[in-house]
Amino acid sequence: MKTSVPTFVALVALLALAVNLHSQGIQPRSPLDTLKALKAKNTELLETQKATLLKLDEMDKQAEQLRFFSKRS
Repeated sequence: MKTSVPTFVALVALLALAVNLHSQGIQPRSPLDTLKALKAKNTELLETQKATLLKLDEMDKQAEQLRFFSKRS
């Protein structure tokens, strides 16, 4: 009885760790699926970068206006 409890706990811990190894989701099965997944991620990244670039351009315009108004006064 004394050895069965630690063995059972070790077995449960091993199973719990094995479940976490596959936590990244289902992997695509074919190269075409992999390519589609990469293309989708790339498109998402490009949209994020485009939004960031627009924000930076707007901040640059505002900074230039601030410099212009600070020179006038």
